[in-house]
Amino acid sequence: MKYLRTNTYLGYIEGYYGNLLNWRDRNSILLSLKQNNMNAYFYAPKEDLNHRFDWRRKYSKIWLNKFSHFCLNAKKNKIKIIVGVSPGADFNFSEIYQKEKLPKYDLNTLLDKCKILINNGADEIALLFDDIPNVFSKLSKFKNYNEGKSHGKLVRILSKKLNREIFVVPRIYADELISESSTYIDDLIIELNGNSNLFYCGKFIVNQKFETDQKKIKCLFDKNKVIYWDNFYANDYCPNKIFLGPYPFNNMKKSLMFNLTGLINTDKLLIQIINNCLKNKNKIAEWEKTILENQIPNSLIKIIDFFESPIFSFEKKIRKISIPKNIFEHLDFLLWKWKSPLSREWYNYLLILKQDLEILSKNFNKNRIMKLKTYPLQKLLLKRRT
Repeated sequence: MKYLRTNTYLGYIEGYYGNLLNWRDRNSILLSLKQNNMNAYFYAPKEDLNHRFDWRRKYSKIWLNKFSHFCLNAKKNKIKIIVGVSPGADFNFSEIYQKEKLPKYDLNTLLDKCKILINNGADEIALLFDDIPNVFSKLSKFKNYNEGKSHGKLVRILSKKLNREIFVVPRIYADELISESSTYIDDLIIELNGNSNLFYCGKFIVNQKFETDQKKIKCLFDKNKVIYWDNFYANDYCPNKIFLGPYPFNNMKKSLMFNLTGLINTDKLLIQIINNCLKNKNKIAEWEKTILENQIPNSLIKIIDFFESPIFSFEKKIRKISIPKNIFEHLDFLLWKWKSPLSREWYNYLLILKQDLEILSKNFNKNRIMKLKTYPLQKLLLKRRT
């Protein structure tokens, strides 16, 4: 079933914390995207020093050579490569307001970096302003500038110099962050004047569906100028958990890209789950079929309630999960008898669940708590026993 339009992006975001893929893994993801009718890969890994932490640093010739081969492989598979640069934390925004003849070290550094990435195969460039401190208005050197307009102005300048549309991840990338700056999104969008694709998470950073209360975001979304950044399966913010259940979204016929885990075999499985669930209304049946097709034991299906989906910001109560009487049998099978690349990636999550269930059932003695849990949890758990 074909459900992509030529101007629609559907694909993978390498945008998580804590993991960094190698080039073999990235090329493996490209194959999974092709097999699942997807057309985009967004390279924006937080753990790449040259991407965010030290964005001014040039990529080495070795890195560029591997990147170039990656882009060639993507073109063969008809997959667009979006490459992100994240300069927002310490970019000297005063440069974009200076007269043309004055030195513009940061602007030229950013421009040169983008040119090199394009020359080595990148289809699109994205500027990322997400997850930076909310201190713009507190910095004396920027006190006369507006943050949203400054971010938009930098994008417009870069777009003009590169003669191409620039993609943007704003600092306020979900409605729940609006309280940090109530006018940022409107200021940014007005400055961009409809000439950029905007990544946005929706009402919450992690969602079950795409929705927003921001009128300007809605307008851009209707014009297919918003790429929905989906964090449904992401777990870098809760590293003791992993989410493996059916993908809840329906085919929106709009741009959708998903930020996953950085666990290569898990992410390839999730790409398949996403594709199959987008194409079919019976998501549970399609999910079960996908699980079994990948030689994952039925025991995972039996305990999927513990791994089905993340906790959302709007949830106020603990979810009620019915614990099967034979839960430990399923966990022991998955931990000790199932051997595969996926079982190795999921070992920690399965073991943590087993330990937590043992604590809940009071089958975890003091010595094991002290051995296996961090000091704060030791204090809390042992205090409750006294």
